[in-house]
Amino acid sequence: MNRGGTEGLVAAERLPPHDLEAEKAVVASLLVEPEAIYRVVTIVSPEDFFRDEHRWIYEACRDLWQRGEAVNQVTVAHELARRGLLEQAGGTAYLSQLVAELPTPLVAEHYARIVQRDSVYRRLLQAAQEIAQEAYRAEDPDIARVLARAEARIAAVRQVQEVRDFVHLSEVLEGWQKTQAALTGPVAAEARAITTGYMDLDTLLLGGLRRSELIVVAARTGLGKTSLLLNFARNAALRQRAVVAIFSLEMAAEQLAQRLLAMESGVDSARIGSGVISDRDERLIARALTRLSEAAVYIDDSPVLTVAEMRAKARRLQVERGLDMVMVDYL
Repeated sequence: MNRGGTEGLVAAERLPPHDLEAEKAVVASLLVEPEAIYRVVTIVSPEDFFRDEHRWIYEACRDLWQRGEAVNQVTVAHELARRGLLEQAGGTAYLSQLVAELPTPLVAEHYARIVQRDSVYRRLLQAAQEIAQEAYRAEDPDIARVLARAEARIAAVRQVQEVRDFVHLSEVLEGWQKTQAALTGPVAAEARAITTGYMDLDTLLLGGLRRSELIVVAARTGLGKTSLLLNFARNAALRQRAVVAIFSLEMAAEQLAQRLLAMESGVDSARIGSGVISDRDERLIARALTRLSEAAVYIDDSPVLTVAEMRAKARRLQVERGLDMVMVDYL
């Protein structure tokens, strides 16, 4: 009984993940080596530092660099003093201590990645705490909405990514060769682009809609953007057995389904909506219903969704069903 209480106390007092030595090494590297800022600034942001004084020093270094001024102990101390933070950051003595204790500035990126990684862990803990608090309160009767918010919080943590760096052309070409080889290999179905169903458009797109690409369909209101996207979805799902997710922020799922039914059956959408249809139309609609029911098209018509929520829902669909294409109507 007492042991359990002690373990609970230790857990409650445990600090979130952080590495003060790595934080010191990052800011010290900036004070010693002028070129270190170029290697570090794309990896960490001020919010990634656990200790306030390290965050203040990093901000001062970054802002000096952005203004094109020299970054060293003297200029950083002056910048901190100008902001009224020099004494709170430990004074000039602490800046000198950081420099004296720095092992080497040559691997500043390594230190920066440690700081950034621990920052992600802390964000994950914060998200988990918020999820747990909402679960304990149990105030929202719509559990699906609660799960969506939880997934959105986790997705927001995932969005913290390192900026990509330069890649030599040879590496890009090597990746291209692997992609081309996959188009004729045993994983061809996963690597090949998804065709739109419009031959001329597929030609312009160099084969169709390629995975990982973001394509924006733009036109004035009422010119058929939604209809075109639905045709893309229908062709992909029926002809290529692709799994398609549609986020419809403007039109209800039933309206989209009716449009898809009209496209597949060839029966005018207005007649389907009014219910005034002939026997022949009924047969066409029945056959279209059978074909569309087998299509892996998933529609979410939530009127208000954040990007994080859409990403969370898409990831869940990817895990549960697989996912080849995501459409958002509209941005």
